[in-house]
This record gives sequence, structure tokens and C-alpha cells, in this order.
Amino acid sequence: MSQVPLLPASGMKMESSDSRNMIVLEVGLPGDTWRYCVERQQLTKRSEWFRAMLLGPLAPAFTDPPPIVKLPHIEKRAFDHFFSYLRDEPISFNSVSTARATLDVAHQYLCPDLAHMAVNFLQDNLKPSNVLEVYHGLMFYINDTTLDAGRTPTTPTAPPEPGDDAGEIADACNRLLHYCLVVIDSEAEAIFCQESFEDLLPQEVASLTCRDNLRLKKESLLFSSLDRWAASECRRKGEEPTPANKRAVLSDDVWYNVRYLLMTDKEFIQGPMASGILSTEESAYIVSRILGHDQSQQKRSILDIADGPVSKLTEVPRINSIVRKNFYSQSTKSGKKEQEDNRRNRRKECAIQGQRACARIGNCLVRVLACVFD
Repeated sequence: MSQVPLLPASGMKMESSDSRNMIVLEVGLPGDTWRYCVERQQLTKRSEWFRAMLLGPLAPAFTDPPPIVKLPHIEKRAFDHFFSYLRDEPISFNSVSTARATLDVAHQYLCPDLAHMAVNFLQDNLKPSNVLEVYHGLMFYINDTTLDAGRTPTTPTAPPEPGDDAGEIADACNRLLHYCLVVIDSEAEAIFCQESFEDLLPQEVASLTCRDNLRLKKESLLFSSLDRWAASECRRKGEEPTPANKRAVLSDDVWYNVRYLLMTDKEFIQGPMASGILSTEESAYIVSRILGHDQSQQKRSILDIADGPVSKLTEVPRINSIVRKNFYSQSTKSGKKEQEDNRRNRRKECAIQGQRACARIGNCLVRVLACVFD
């Protein structure tokens, strides 16, 4: 246990009456804690949460020695920054992990100034390698309905009212979330392959996988990421990661956020179909769609197309307009070249077939003439 020295707000030697105004904060899990001794007035002046806790009807009594308030679920180094904030000392973050944990503390104890410091540091140091660590849990700190549609929260909102600490923190977190989603969209393939993707919450997985702006060359990569996440979720629940259990830990909406119709038949058969997560009827229907078969021949008794999850299938590419233009221009060029090659091949085949037909006719004439002369 680490003990922080007794630190009165005035910086002067305490009188006996002052010790009754102190509070001891024990931070961390039992057996690995840090203790902070601070005046109640410091806590109540800088934090609305502590104001309610230490001055409300359930506040601990003014005693000597000071009462201990345990905070076991707070990261110690993050609370160390919070303690510096209470004492008006400069704060310098050394890592993204500590800054992210400090943001959690600032949100819990309603300290908007500290939240802005953490958000500014995280925003300046945001990278594909750490963006999921910053994103994890951030969506619960804001109030933005655009996330439900999988869009980046860029719509300007009204500034919070003066004194609305929770509103100020939500506004800062909303700004940080916007930058997280921009990084995730632009580097989706590399980010979804990270092990930290498996630590996301189900709501976060659903929010990311439905995004239209994800830059993915292959939808099979997204399915593989969901497969990995589902296996980890099964283990967290103490279940065997069977195809049925993996299918159950995510809703059909999330599994069908994968745009299967953008896969080739080989990709789909070797990936989603081989995994066993999709049913046999679903796989058969999707393969027939990929191959372009006539859907009127599908039996509705086998698969209810109107109400089933396959009704969510889409062929719209998951890329932004700039990339889409390049994609279509490249596909158009390659399509023209392919058409020209096909024409040449057909001409060659026609010429060969014509030669073979002439040869067959010639052989028949020779046989007929031989019979006549005989």
C-alpha cells in the first residue's frame, strides 16, 4: 500500500480542528491500493460527485482519524492525475492508456476541465494501434442518436448550459468519438484484425460493423473478425465456441452487417459457409444470389425471404464516394478490356469451329464419292 502524505489545502500546518475535516481515499483493489488524504473542501469544490457524497445526508462523519472512502474500481495512476487536478497542479500524461483511464475518472466524478485535458491528449495521439482502446466504452459517455445508424456523429449540437458538467464532458467525448470513427473508417482492415477487437462490447461491435464508410477490400475479413469476437464472447460466458453458440451471441442484424453479396462464390464458400454459422438454407440462398441465379425458382417454404435475416442483404459497396468513383472507373476499364478479350476469343473459337466443320464436310464428301465409284 502506498501512502500519500497529509496535504491540507492551505499548505500551512494543520490545527487539531482541521484534521476532522480530512478524508482518506483508498484507491485500487484490496492488497494493491494507494491512499490519498485530502480536505473535504478540495473535493467538493472541484467535483460535483464528491460534493453530493461528502456533504449529503449519507456523508461520512467528521472524525479523527479521518474516515476512509474506498474506491476500488478506479485505475490508480489515473486517480493520481485526478488528485493533481484537485490540488491545481499541472498534469502531464505519459501514455494513451493513462489518459483514457483519467477520462473515465473525470466522467465519473464530473470534472469537465480534467476531461478536456484527457480528450485533447487522446485526440493528438490517436493512431490505428490504439484507437480501439480509446473507443472502448466511449459511446456510453455521449448522447448521440446518429450512432444507431452507423454514421459518424458530425452534426453540430447546441453547447451545454453553463454549469452543466455532464453536458460539457459529453460534448468533449462526442468530439473524441468522431475522431476515433474517422481513424477506424480509414484503417478498418488493420484495426479489425487486432486482438483488441475481441474485447469490444456487443453494442460497439454492432455500431462499427454497420458503418457505410468502412474501407474494406474484402467483406470476408469483416466476417472473420466477427467470428473471432464471437468465439471470445463464448469463452467469456463459459460456453464452447460452436457455430450455434457463436451465432447466438450476436443478433442476426450484426451477422448480416457483413455484405455477403460483395464476396466471390469462392470467398463465401470457404469463409462464412464453411464456418457453419449461417444455416444451410441461408448459405444456399446467398450463393445463388452471388451466382446470379433466378430467385423466382427459390422455394419460399425453405427460406422466408420477406421476413428472414437474408432480407437485409445488400450489394451496395461499403466505401466512400471518392473511393467508389475509382472503384467503378477501374471496374469499367477492366470490364472493357475483358469484353475485348472475350470478342477475340469468340472469333478464334468461331474460326476453329468453322475449320472443323469444313473438315467434317470434306470427309463426308470423300466417303460419298467412294461409295458412288464402288
